[in-house]
Amino acid sequence: MRRRLLAASLAGGLACLAPAGYAAAADDAFARELAAKVPKGTRLVIAEQSSQASVPWKQSGVGAGVPYEAVFANFNGGPAVLEALVSGGVDIGYIGEAPLPIALAAGVEDLVAVALVANPGSPASTYLVVQPGKGIDSVADLKGRSVAYPPGTGRHMILAGILHEHGLRLGEDVKGVQLAGAEVAPTFASGAVDAAIVLGNQYFRLGEPPILDDGVGHNWGLNALVARKSVLDDPARGPAIADFVRRAVAIYNWQAAHPDQWIQANFVEQQGLTFDQGKRLHEESGLGTFYPVDDRVLEVFQEIADGLEQTGALTRKVDVKPYVDARFNEIIARQNAADGVTPRPLENPHAPAAGQSR
Repeated sequence: MRRRLLAASLAGGLACLAPAGYAAAADDAFARELAAKVPKGTRLVIAEQSSQASVPWKQSGVGAGVPYEAVFANFNGGPAVLEALVSGGVDIGYIGEAPLPIALAAGVEDLVAVALVANPGSPASTYLVVQPGKGIDSVADLKGRSVAYPPGTGRHMILAGILHEHGLRLGEDVKGVQLAGAEVAPTFASGAVDAAIVLGNQYFRLGEPPILDDGVGHNWGLNALVARKSVLDDPARGPAIADFVRRAVAIYNWQAAHPDQWIQANFVEQQGLTFDQGKRLHEESGLGTFYPVDDRVLEVFQEIADGLEQTGALTRKVDVKPYVDARFNEIIARQNAADGVTPRPLENPHAPAAGQSR
């Protein structure tokens, strides 16, 4: 049975990202220019998961002086965020790397990623755990067994990739039990399934069951800010999104520069873990950085979509390029520069070599 702890290697990767000093840029001319373009009375509804944006928004002070009403709405998983975007309930939202390609394969067309965060080589705080004493000592032992997972999510993608790497297919060789994200851990705890793909906070609440594998090599740690195309063209909400993108970049850079504050606010106060548990997850997974949308970023995102199709998580091949918008590249680059952050090369050292299965 294998347990991969990446604290040392990923702490080194995180050091490459840590800014020399954090600058909120509240008095920067460029920041003022962006804020001045937002009409008074504008309201922007932002979808998030597990308070991933609203907590550091307040903790860091990045939200100070925001020129619009910023309303944060919490959702359980990327598919729920996408549903809210499509329905018009929210204007912009945070999702992982899998939900957008899966939505595109299902025929959704009015969405576009306006900013991308990557954290290559991270386990994404995602673990494939098994029931102890069941004779499941390797991924191969899952053949004929049941695994709980939330469909259409990054966890779905990671699970499919892990199984594919070991010659297994979800829904054929392994019985997939599809559940809402919050139902996966309780179902595993009840003993109703042999295995489950869980998040870090769930792993600790389950009593640290045996881990077969994690997200390393099966994800890019990619997260996207996604908006409806029609909202981007709105004369009020479009400029508000531009301002929000700058602040979103600043939030990530603040988290990297203030790890103890972030661990306390997120893992301890928000998720109910101990500080040591939060520190362990933080050190294993590291933090991502916003990358300007360029050919390499598009190549990686397409690789993700292709991998989803190859492992059976997608029903058909999709082209992601028309659904990624580079209009905010200057904002991303200038905020990273203001915070002293240089994104590391977008390479995944743990991904299988070309020609091998993901």
